[in-house]
Amino acid sequence: MRLKDAKRFFRDLMEDTTIRGKCIEIAMLPKRERGMALRALGYSFTPKELDDVLCREFYLMTEEERRLFGPGDLRDIVMGMWGNCM
Repeated sequence: MRLKDAKRFFRDLMEDTTIRGKCIEIAMLPKRERGMALRALGYSFTPKELDDVLCREFYLMTEEERRLFGPGDLRDIVMGMWGNCM
């Protein structure tokens, strides 16, 4: 099985409601368990790779997409919930 990269993770997180739901469940786990859970879903990336994707994609997103996970900076939210755990 080919592992999915940071760009694929971010795309899935934003567009696939099933994956988003699983990722939100993963975000509720202790930090030390989140990376393993994301890898179990088939993702493999470093925090730097995800941060680079977020910085590139942010400017292409609508305001609604930027607020998908609530108020606040989307980059901080995504990195705090998933990115820094990889």
